[in-house]
Formats: sequence, structure tokens, C-alpha cells
Amino acid sequence: MESSTTSKTANVFICKDGHRTVALWSVPEKCAHVRVRIQGPCGLAVLPLTEAPADAKEKMMNPLKASKKAAKKK
Repeated sequence: MESSTTSKTANVFICKDGHRTVALWSVPEKCAHVRVRIQGPCGLAVLPLTEAPADAKEKMMNPLKASKKAAKKK
């Protein structure tokens, strides 16, 4: 019995609201983040983390800080 030497890395995808999606075997088309069960999944298009815009990365890393900045802009 031979062991498999191929390793699989997890890919991280992010939507514009900063929700992370981790995938091993496939590339997701839409964000599956569910914040409130009644509303259902987010459903926004996802991008690889390396191609995501800076504002989406900031929301992902520190959502409280990002929401404070957005409130100050209004």
C-alpha cells in the first residue's frame, strides 16, 4: 500500500462584504456565509484573496474598525 504524496492546499476566497470562504476541492461561485438563518446565504460573487480589493480585506481582518470608518464617512 503506497501513501499519496500529493498535498492539497486550501484556497481562501472573499466577497465584497469581507466574508471568507475556504475551499479545498472546488472554486465556489457565490459566498455561502449565513449571518441570519432567515435571510439565507450572502450570495455575492467571490474572488481569490490575492485579487480582492483593499476595502474588502480590511472588512475581513477587522470588521469593527471598518464599520467605524464607514460611519465617519457619512
